[in-house]
Order: sequence, then structure tokens, then C-alpha cells
Amino acid sequence: MPSTPESISLSTLHDPSEPLPLGQNGASADVTGDAAEGSDRVLDDGDVLTSEGSPDAVADGPSSPVHWLIGAHWLGRWRTPVAIRLWRYGAGSIVAFITSAVVLFVCLSWFKFGAITSTVIAFFAGAIPNWVLNRRWAWEKRGREGMVKETTLYVIVSVVALVASSAADKFTAVEAAHLKNDLAKSVLVTLAYMFSVVVLTGLKYVAYDRFVFVDRSGARGTRDSRHQVPTTTEANR
Repeated sequence: MPSTPESISLSTLHDPSEPLPLGQNGASADVTGDAAEGSDRVLDDGDVLTSEGSPDAVADGPSSPVHWLIGAHWLGRWRTPVAIRLWRYGAGSIVAFITSAVVLFVCLSWFKFGAITSTVIAFFAGAIPNWVLNRRWAWEKRGREGMVKETTLYVIVSVVALVASSAADKFTAVEAAHLKNDLAKSVLVTLAYMFSVVVLTGLKYVAYDRFVFVDRSGARGTRDSRHQVPTTTEANR
């Protein structure tokens, strides 16, 4: 006797390729279990945490020497937001340091500018890339919000550092005036400038972190938000 439509079970009509509805044959429509745990979670700096829990590199991941160096992965367990910021500030300062030192030496030896003129030119030659690297990379500031105030405070700090560096260079130039070798004079003034920059670097970091590149809303968590682990909401049951 052929079966009537009423005698056909729901399991017979159910397509195996489709998930069973909630409660049918003991199956659950909750997908927040193993399936959710098996999905990849994207971390900071291009890292991907797979279901096995091992970080893999995507594009330019931690396996890349450049990413390992710039991303401060070499810090290991000491890789905290503050340590990363210090490393990036130091790297930006090195770029500005080399740029200004080269420009200063060229101005003194090739163009025969005076000590103060050469120092001013060299200072601004290093201050421009230092501003960009500090704001966008070290302190991760984006957009135009607060940019006018940040620029004003940055200029004030820079002027103070410029006056200190110029005074050190002028003093060195006066003391080295008795030397007959012009190359020796240029080297001494350049070394004096480099020494003053190194001393002022630590003081400028404190000024930048406390007064210049701060969150104007009063919360410092904005700049470090990318280091926080994202949370997901549970699916409705």
C-alpha cells in the first residue's frame, strides 16, 4: 500500500545539505560553538590566529624581517603599547637625527653657512619627518581633530629644543675657532649638535606624550585601541 502524504516524515523531506531547524532531531541552530571557534580572528599588525591558536602571517606578517623589526615583535613578552610607542618614537628620532646631522654637515662644509644658520636649517630638515612619524606612527593620531593645538605645542617644544641646540653649537664653534682645519671645526660642531639632540630626545618624548599627542577627549585608550582583543556578542538562542 503506497504511503500517504501524511505518513511521510519530515526527515525524509529534509535536504541533508541544509541545517536542521532548532530543536529538530536534537540538532541546534547555534553556530557559536566549534564552528565559531574554528574561524580565524584577525589580530593587530596583520597577524591571524587560526583555530589551532598559532599565528600565521598574511601578506607581510611576523615572518617578514621588516614586519618583525618595525612591528616591534622582537620585544617578545615586553611588547606592550608603551614599549611599542617608545620604539617607534626612537626609530623616528633616529631618522630625524640622521637627516639633520647630514644637512648640518653639508651646510657647514659645502655651503659655508654659520653655525646658527646651519643648525636652524638642519633642525627643520629633521623636524618635518619627525613630526609625521611621531603623530601618525608612534602616537597613531589620525584626522584633523586637535591638529592645530598639536602643531602649536609641537612648534613650541621644537623651538625650545632649537634654542638649546643652537646655543650648544655656537658655544662649540667659538671654542673651536682657534683650529686651522675647517673640516675639524665642522666635525666638532656637528658632534655638539648630535649630543644636544640625544639629550633633548628624552625630554621631548615626555612633552609629546603628556602635552602634545594626547587624546583631547581625556581618554588615552583611543590610541591603544588596536592592541585590545575584540569581543563578539553571543548569538540569540
